[in-house]
Amino acid sequence: MTGTPDDARPGTIAILVARYGRHWLISEAVGGGYYAVRRQSLSEEVLDRRNLSNVMCAVTLGEMARRLAAENEREGR
Repeated sequence: MTGTPDDARPGTIAILVARYGRHWLISEAVGGGYYAVRRQSLSEEVLDRRNLSNVMCAVTLGEMARRLAAENEREGR
């Protein structure tokens, strides 16, 4: 699947898993919202140098989609 943050308005978490699940574990949070955890953690050095994250939280699926898309862009994927 391709897409930009502007057209990333997933209706279900399955859409995000299909797009980003190879590198991220994406799930609903117990208290509401969503979280994504990198399947393979990056070192602090790599995180800082490239402004990346090992964990992300978002209130909505759309917000999570935008964050994951931005992370992919910073990684050059």
